[in-house]
Amino acid sequence: MLTNPQIAPLGGHPRVMAVGGGYPITENGRYIGGLGISDGTYDQDQQAAEEALAALWFELPGH
Repeated sequence: MLTNPQIAPLGGHPRVMAVGGGYPITENGRYIGGLGISDGTYDQDQQAAEEALAALWFELPGH
């Protein structure tokens, strides 16, 4: 699974592991934490993370 770029787009990076369902938490352009969701598909985890950030009034990176 880790070789599939849909599941782990940075799986080959020696110091980073990124999978769907994770976002940094930013406030006023500053990073203040992170949020990770797991147990569904890539798309389900990503959607749950986005909805959680929106419900807490945090901005989504790139939006």
